Amino acid sequence: MSTRPVAIAGYESMTIQVRAGLGERRLVAAVRSLFVRHEVLRAEGVTADSCVHRVVLPPSLVPLAAVEDVPGGVPLRVVWFDGGASGRIVLALRRDVLARLPWRVLLPGLVSAWSASSHLRARPAPVPVA
Repeated sequence: MSTRPVAIAGYESMTIQVRAGLGERRLVAAVRSLFVRHEVLRAEGVTADSCVHRVVLPPSLVPLAAVEDVPGGVPLRVVWFDGGASGRIVLALRRDVLARLPWRVLLPGLVSAWSASSHLRARPAPVPVA
């Protein structure tokens, strides 16, 4: 896992290099588990589902992708730049939330929750019955 800082007004952020097959459902489930464990993330009625955003990009553009703004002052924004074979996740955490939930707690919790969600697999779309 490699990280690099990204400047976003009012937030501290971290960029994490990820492998192929991250899985949107697994990522949302992992973020949801953070919301369950940490009241500071739920304080403003924001849901985990609304905090996770997937952006599909050609692999050549993934290294250039960045989050420049987080609308609405949400406590956490998770943006997955999905390049297929590789990708990046930008985690942006509002500074007042970071004071109560430091990176050293958030990151291992996210990784652990993602690993625990390995039973979630993408389900095929239902086939309509005529």
